[in-house]
Amino acid sequence: MTKLLLLLLIAGVIATALIWFSASEGWMHRSPYALIDLVETRTPEEKHAFINLATQLAEEAGGSRVLANDAIMPMIVPDERASKADHMTRLLVITQYPTKQAGETAFTRRKEWSCFGDAIRTYAAQPVGRIESLIGRTLPSTLGLFGRESVPASDDAEKLPSLIEAAHISGGEPENGIYEGRWNELLKRAGDQPIWMLNFLEFKEEANYTDDAQAVAPSTPIKGAQAYEHYGRGMIGSLAAVGGRVGWSGYASRQLSGTDDGKWHQIVIAVYPSTTAMMTMLALPKYRAAHAHRIAGLARTRLLATQPSEVKPVSGQKLICH
Repeated sequence: MTKLLLLLLIAGVIATALIWFSASEGWMHRSPYALIDLVETRTPEEKHAFINLATQLAEEAGGSRVLANDAIMPMIVPDERASKADHMTRLLVITQYPTKQAGETAFTRRKEWSCFGDAIRTYAAQPVGRIESLIGRTLPSTLGLFGRESVPASDDAEKLPSLIEAAHISGGEPENGIYEGRWNELLKRAGDQPIWMLNFLEFKEEANYTDDAQAVAPSTPIKGAQAYEHYGRGMIGSLAAVGGRVGWSGYASRQLSGTDDGKWHQIVIAVYPSTTAMMTMLALPKYRAAHAHRIAGLARTRLLATQPSEVKPVSGQKLICH
């Protein structure tokens, strides 16, 4: 009964927030804009300089920095052309602006950053709406009230081997990208700290369900994006069960700088309390059932493990180039 009352209270808070957002004057007429940067910084000084400069430009254009994360390692690279760049990426920065014009103005002012050259891959995206963003952040917490899975520590020698084996869920699906799957290495680098897993998504024109996935396949053909929506609805409970949430999501529009990376449709960041929490989710039967929709709907994906970066001010806001 206590959980039910708490759930009703949270639902009431969410409903109130949605009403407030809907009533906010002019919010539906705004079209926010985001820049997603994957940066091959070579020194700590370059990293902090880039973060501070990107933040400064965003604020001057009426926007803000959403996050600045250190890139730990790629888990899936989309294809050979992106392999080298993904392994060289050291920094993920997302800045957000009130309008497309404000974002494009900020990006134009970056021409003075020529010392980075192709070391910056910048993507433009439209962040999901306030309501969708609110649901992505709060729904997992609400669902998590109904039960949590036991998550082992990163040094649990008894449970880790089988958990790592179960986490290799994407190993047999090369059409979605080149699977790295270096879970042991990720455990060493990340420990028990939270993981912000960056997902770049390219959808198939028509979803393709394998023979093994026919039990969950729709009776009539659907688009790849629709299959991914099925995946999202199916996996949210598993994400909640390990204490995860959606950290950020947006619809990609185009690549603005850096070596050509192909066409992307959506960018999503899932936040997990730890690497073992993510692996625990991947091993859940209900997640594996939902995962069939992800495989059916995706043409390519990028999966890059990141963690929040310590941001230090840089005197004079000058980039250090070598």
